[in-house]
Amino acid sequence: MEYQELARLGEEILSTARSELTLAMRFLDAALAALEYRISPAVASTATDGKTLYVQLRYLLSSYEENPILIHRAYFHNLLHCIFSHPYLIPEEDRELWDLCCDICVEAVMDSLPVPCLKKMPSPLREHAYRLLEENKILYTPERLYHFLRKTVFYRQNMLLLEQDFCIDSHALWKKDGSQEEKQEKKWKEIQYKTKTNMETFYRAAGSSAGRLLAVLQLTTQEQRRYDYFLERFAAWREDLKINDEEFDAAYYTLGMNLYGNTPLLEPLEYKEEKKIKELVIAVDTSGSCLGSPVRHFLMETYGILKQAKHFFRRCRIHLLQFDTVIQKDFCITDFEQFFRMADEFPVKGFGGTDYRCLFDYIEKQQSEGGFHDLQGLMVLTDGYGTYPEHPPSYPTAFLLADFLQEHPAHVLPAFDKVPGWAMKLRIDENLYKRRTP
Repeated sequence: MEYQELARLGEEILSTARSELTLAMRFLDAALAALEYRISPAVASTATDGKTLYVQLRYLLSSYEENPILIHRAYFHNLLHCIFSHPYLIPEEDRELWDLCCDICVEAVMDSLPVPCLKKMPSPLREHAYRLLEENKILYTPERLYHFLRKTVFYRQNMLLLEQDFCIDSHALWKKDGSQEEKQEKKWKEIQYKTKTNMETFYRAAGSSAGRLLAVLQLTTQEQRRYDYFLERFAAWREDLKINDEEFDAAYYTLGMNLYGNTPLLEPLEYKEEKKIKELVIAVDTSGSCLGSPVRHFLMETYGILKQAKHFFRRCRIHLLQFDTVIQKDFCITDFEQFFRMADEFPVKGFGGTDYRCLFDYIEKQQSEGGFHDLQGLMVLTDGYGTYPEHPPSYPTAFLLADFLQEHPAHVLPAFDKVPGWAMKLRIDENLYKRRTP
């Protein structure tokens, strides 16, 4: 057969595989429809860039001849990478281990699904790996697996065997930048939420029978909510000195400039009401159980988000507090260069446990004494373990629960369920990768 005929046969195989996966898991119809497929000689087996699944023809035909389930699994393996946003996570170090962790995550989810077209006899090594992760209560996300495996003798002794067992695709196409990739990432985030919602509502039976997939989806969608979410909740409507393009008619302005030289017929409106932040408190838990270096790293990442002009007025105040059972330090920051210097040289001071009540008492005292003029919210970076106040404050409060603040983050989960119901909360992992932001 000629190459064109074999390629058409390969496309039919891929089309059949997608149809069978859709019939087996209707809650994934949007995800399956979003990933195109293409026969390509440029890959050794399979690979995806978040938009297209590329499949090598010889690999496709030989694998299908051996067992069609191999094609179903390869297709679904790449699809799960996209659903979990793996192609948009760029590691800063140890790329091989990171890639392995991404592969283990999707293979573990796949192996847990009661879907006949994906069923494969697990190897003894794979069963041993799953048992080890379950015994240590490791969640199936790349961050968690990375933290755990890098410190284990099991990984060092079985690194090559683990790669042979779990790594069935190439991740070379994940290294891309640009606006197109940002659009793709946003698309897959929307698919994440839609799939999770489908499993939780319309396909409840599927949600209960695909617990690991639903659990990872819930964790992934929760972790990928950015700090912008909290900043928008803290923002309030204020009048800002800015040209109001919505009420400004450029036609009259241009006509006047053309007829009378430098005299416009209509001056642009200078005042526009926008929802921004004027004063915010960021409190960092620096108790004895928390580590200094990750705190400074987190503040530098936070600086990159907060400096965006769309969130803050030109004149703003950010109070950076250190606390454990008492307030250790209050840094009042009025410009973002000052915040950058403070984040880079942040001195961590703290002893003993954590008492969040000292934060709210301190803020209440400062408000009564005029120290806080227009407070719009409090963000608390902590591991979640400590004593909370019984009653909510008068301003919005968010707890950013960071497991990387702990000495042994792989074994101790943030105290997510201990946060009072009146507060916003978000669990975040250590930033092992750089996520592109607009």
